Amino acid sequence: MKEKLRQQLLAELSRRNIDLVTQYACQNPEAINYLVDLVIYNEETVSMRAAWALEKLSEKKNEVIKNRLPDILEILSKITVSGTRRTIAKVLMQYTIPEEFEGKLFDFCIEMIEAVKEPVAVKANCMTIVFNLLPKYPELKNEIFAIIEDQIPYNSIGFKSRFFVLKRKMNKLK
Repeated sequence: MKEKLRQQLLAELSRRNIDLVTQYACQNPEAINYLVDLVIYNEETVSMRAAWALEKLSEKKNEVIKNRLPDILEILSKITVSGTRRTIAKVLMQYTIPEEFEGKLFDFCIEMIEAVKEPVAVKANCMTIVFNLLPKYPELKNEIFAIIEDQIPYNSIGFKSRFFVLKRKMNKLK
């Protein structure tokens, strides 16, 4: 099963192919664990496509990778492919993060937001994760806002837009 799934991921880069992998994983839960393992293994092409499949699985069945969150969070800072980081950050946005990983995830996200060469999509997803954690740690709000505002001149309009959308939502929660 493992090699067949890996080969399918490598067969073609298309939404149709990822949907096929996702459908298979929905019917075979052990495939979900293998997809997480492929992301953790961090081989560029396979890890990006496995992450994409995990994203689609999370959209269909929100709790599908919850038991593997600790594994993903443990290796997050070791993922070298920005496309994989972007997709995994997008997956993590959907979950309540276990408390023991909040600090590590928070630090990772701030590092990505401040990274000069990190693509805006990774930064935006990490910004959302940070804003998801802020209600629990309101004392960090001003510091986070300052960090992000310092980054606005060096990033695209998409970065700025995400910040202002999240900031508005945060201010409505008061």
